Amino acid sequence: MSNRVAEFPSAPAAGQTATKRPLVRSQDFAGMIEPAKNLILKYPGAALASAFLVGVVVAWWIKRR
Repeated sequence: MSNRVAEFPSAPAAGQTATKRPLVRSQDFAGMIEPAKNLILKYPGAALASAFLVGVVVAWWIKRR
């Protein structure tokens, strides 16, 4: 079972072998996410409202199909 919060997988359960490799994190992907992360941290209310509106639009679009 991998721990999504930690950088490395959690300790294995009894009878499983441990993996020593870190979770896959591309530097390019992290570079693209950083501006969005900073925007969300600076304006959490606006980010929540926009995420809600996007969800409403996607649900409406799916219902129309």
